Amino acid sequence: MATDINTILSWFKTGLKPTQAQFWASWTSFWHKDEMIPQSSISNLTNVLNAKVENDQFDAHKEDPNAHPELFGKIGFIQVGKFLVFKHPNNSDPTMAYTLEANDLVMGYVGLIWITGNYLGGDITQLESFDISTKIN
Repeated sequence: MATDINTILSWFKTGLKPTQAQFWASWTSFWHKDEMIPQSSISNLTNVLNAKVENDQFDAHKEDPNAHPELFGKIGFIQVGKFLVFKHPNNSDPTMAYTLEANDLVMGYVGLIWITGNYLGGDITQLESFDISTKIN
């Protein structure tokens, strides 16, 4: 039978010695690692198990492309001549939010060459318009 932890601690205070009965009561208040804890002794176990999803449902959910659409964007395909643009922090004018500006970081194809680099200004079809950090032919 379980004995309250504070009661057990009071038996072992400095200068005190627990009786044999108290000592045994302290040890029988805890589950030994070799003992199986009965499910009935685990509080709310039935509620927790009833609330869990079955493996087949969870596996189907993981593969569902429409699960949590608000959290994950759809795949976007960027056409040749278009870029993935990351606005430079200095380019914060809201009226230019969808306009390529100098210093914006771009990723995409210029002609047949894949680049990552900063836009310098000028013709986006010319490599000279970019300060290129990555270039793949």
